[in-house]
Amino acid sequence: MKVSVIDLGFNSVKLVNYDIKKDGTFKAYQQEGVKVKLGEGLHKTGYLGKEPIKRTIDALLMFHDVINFDSIRHVLPVATSAVREAGNRQDFLKQVYSQTGFQFKVLSGQEEGLYSYIGALESTCIPTSLFFDLGGGSLELVYTENYGIKKIKSYPLGALRLTQLFGKKNGTFSKKDYSEMEEHVLDALPDRKELDLSPDTTLVGVGGTLRAMVRYDQQLREYEFDKVHNYRLDYQSVSSISEEFYAMDADELAEIEAIGSNRIDTITAGSVIIRMLMKKFDFERVVVSAQGLREGILSVFVRDPKMFYRGSISNEKAKAFVTFACQIEILPQNTVTLVRPLVSAGLLREKEKMILTHAIKQASDLPPVTNLNNLFYMMMDEDSAFLSHREQLILALSIVHTKKEKAADLLFSRYRSILEPQNKKSIEKISACLALSAILERAKTNARLCIKGKKIDMKIMPPPRQFIPSILLKSAIKNFERAFDVSVDCSIESGAQALAKEKVAA
Repeated sequence: MKVSVIDLGFNSVKLVNYDIKKDGTFKAYQQEGVKVKLGEGLHKTGYLGKEPIKRTIDALLMFHDVINFDSIRHVLPVATSAVREAGNRQDFLKQVYSQTGFQFKVLSGQEEGLYSYIGALESTCIPTSLFFDLGGGSLELVYTENYGIKKIKSYPLGALRLTQLFGKKNGTFSKKDYSEMEEHVLDALPDRKELDLSPDTTLVGVGGTLRAMVRYDQQLREYEFDKVHNYRLDYQSVSSISEEFYAMDADELAEIEAIGSNRIDTITAGSVIIRMLMKKFDFERVVVSAQGLREGILSVFVRDPKMFYRGSISNEKAKAFVTFACQIEILPQNTVTLVRPLVSAGLLREKEKMILTHAIKQASDLPPVTNLNNLFYMMMDEDSAFLSHREQLILALSIVHTKKEKAADLLFSRYRSILEPQNKKSIEKISACLALSAILERAKTNARLCIKGKKIDMKIMPPPRQFIPSILLKSAIKNFERAFDVSVDCSIESGAQALAKEKVAA
């Protein structure tokens, strides 16, 4: 099934087409965006202007063609701050419907925050967080504890809105206006005590400004990994980048590849909002999500279309959506008997076990690919909800390592700036466990381990008449011995034989 989501914001209108699988998961396959500046002049008149409306309808007509050409039946158009605040909101919606056929659902500030939170937290899975969505016209804050929503706030602190209030048309600011904007943001934001934030709260953010800042930070650091999702941006970098943007003129900003011409008039104000937010709440870093409002809307629609069309989503429903998506993967049944003793003996760390668990799941979902570079980049292209960039690299390299050690070593060298030297040993351990796990699960066989120092007595106990690939098993154990620096004495016996021996010993 294909579904289109249209997101009409204060600054731009975006169309994203998704392919929905039978299990309810989805992936975007086409994106279009037009900078229509629908909210231009809204702060002065309270109404949407004729020119912004015309630009918006022209963009929507183009989207209409894209949708029809791809024969997409389900279209979810939503509008946010500019439309909900406009005095001519109803006239605008009627005009849009008559000319384009799109019937927009106008989200309240609370609904916008909820949908954005669902989209972002399903892809980051951080239970206690202060989530923010920074758009062109507004800033939404959602505070959660253990996925339960405690506070939802919406503030008129969008990047384009502040540029119009304090800046020049090209997005630059005088020293006085810049200082006034900083004070305005600080005064408008609540403090940590007002939101009653837990000490272990993590800041999570979405929005075009934040993504542009991440790309610029990665450019400055010569970051090897071209990925925004789950990137950690620290306050020092945010502060430095924000001041750097302020010092640049419009031409200098446009030359920065991470910003481009479409964002030069909002990037400075947007970076100030993020900096003041981190300063006000004393956050040392922000976790960046590449998913937000559109993914949240789609997630709710896929799981409960009636709820989306009714227009009512409760905090409890939002929590249920996120906690369902954030269920922790568990090890396959037969692999547990292999891994648990390794963790107990300190041979495998809990973090390595967690990566192994996700690697087993991802390896089972991969299509057959012979080109290992293609396989690697296919895995890295996925947005992991639980793994940092380094952990995701370890996972992908572990799977590549099971197929060709040399290929994994070459890729490890390429991403040495992100990985630590000790990660190589983790990759070898996880790879060795992956290979043994594949044999155990396919043969529906348990492994019983007795670990004494550097020696492991391993008993493989297959069901009756179950074939065990002895040569493959021997090769897997050899790699296991090298990875864990142990010697393994492996024997194969049926479960009935093992039970009989235990009774004799007793």
